Amino acid sequence: MQKYPGSYKFSVRAKIATLWIIAGMVVAFLLYFAHIMPVFIWAAITAYLFSPLINFLAQKIKLPRALWIIILYIVLGIVIFFTLRSIAPMISNEINDLASGSLEEPTTFLGRIASEGTVSILGIDINMKDAMLNFSNWIRSQVSVSAFPLFFGAVERLIMLLVYFVVTFYLILESGNFVDRFKAIIPPPYKQEISNLLENINLTLGAYLRAQVVLIIVMSLASFIILTCLSVKFAVVLSLTTGVLEVIPIAGPIIATIIATLVALFQIGTPFGLSNFTLAIIVVLAYFGLRQFEDYFIIPNVVSKLVKVHPVVAIFSIMVGGTVGGVLGLFLAIPTAAIIKVFSEYIYFKLAEN
Repeated sequence: MQKYPGSYKFSVRAKIATLWIIAGMVVAFLLYFAHIMPVFIWAAITAYLFSPLINFLAQKIKLPRALWIIILYIVLGIVIFFTLRSIAPMISNEINDLASGSLEEPTTFLGRIASEGTVSILGIDINMKDAMLNFSNWIRSQVSVSAFPLFFGAVERLIMLLVYFVVTFYLILESGNFVDRFKAIIPPPYKQEISNLLENINLTLGAYLRAQVVLIIVMSLASFIILTCLSVKFAVVLSLTTGVLEVIPIAGPIIATIIATLVALFQIGTPFGLSNFTLAIIVVLAYFGLRQFEDYFIIPNVVSKLVKVHPVVAIFSIMVGGTVGGVLGLFLAIPTAAIIKVFSEYIYFKLAEN
C-alpha cells in the first residue's frame, strides 16, 4: 500500500466533517442514479445467495471458481427455461380466461360475480358489474402497458440483463476478496469487535434471504397441489401469488387465502358435486392447514431465530419498503429491519457498558 506523507493530520472535527461530506456525496450519487441501482442490488442479492454454494464446490472439487459460476449459469438457465416453457402457456391461458369473460353472461367467472348485482360490505354499496368491468379493463391495460416498453425497450432490457449477469459473475468470483479487503482496513483495536458484528449481520441476512426463497417455492408448490386437487380455477396464477405473498408477513397469507377463497366461491363448476360455498370453506381450511404446516414445520427448520422481527415492526417495514423501493423494497424490508435490530442491540450494549 502506498505510504502518504504524515506532516498534516486531520483533527477530530476535520475527520467528522470529511465523513459527513463523503456520506452526502454517496447519498446524492445514489439518488441521481437510483434508476440503475436495482440491477446492481439484485445482482448483489443473487451473488450473496449463491456464493456459499460456489465456495463449497470450489473447495470440494478443485476447479476454478469462474468455471463453477459458468456451470451454475448453465444449470439455472436450463431449469428456468424448462420451467417457463411449462408454466408460461398455462399462466397466459388463465389470465386470458379471466380477462376475456363476458360480464353479461353468468357462465363466465367475471360474469358470475357481476350477476350478484349490488353488494353491501360494511355499509358500503358496491356494484359488482361495474367493479368487474373496471377490473377487466385494468388487466387489459396492464397487458398493453407492459407490452409497449417490452417491445420498444427490448435493447435496453437486454443490456440491463447482460449487466446483471456480468456483475453477478464478478461479485460471486470476488466474494471472499471483498470481505478480506474490508476487514483489512479495520483498525486493529476494533477488528475483532467489528468482525463479530459483521458475522451477526451475515447470519441474519443469509438466513432470511435463503429462507424466503425456500418458502416461496414450497408454498407455491403446496398451494398448487391443493388447488389442483380441489379443481379451483386459475390454480397456477393463484399458487404463484400465494408464494410471492409469503414475502409479506401476516398480511400476505391472509390476502392469498382471501383471493383463493373468492375464486372458489364464484367459479363456474365445482368438483365432487360440492356447492361453491362448501368449496370456498374447504379452500379456507386447506390454506389454514397449509399455514400451520408452514409455521410448525417449514419455518422452524429454514428460518433462523436471528430473523425474528416483531409483527408491528415487520408491517411498518413492509409499508416503508414498498413506498421507497417498490417490489425490491418489499423484498428487502424485513432483512433491513433485522439488520437494524442487530445494530440497535450492538449500540445498546455499547451504551450500557460501564
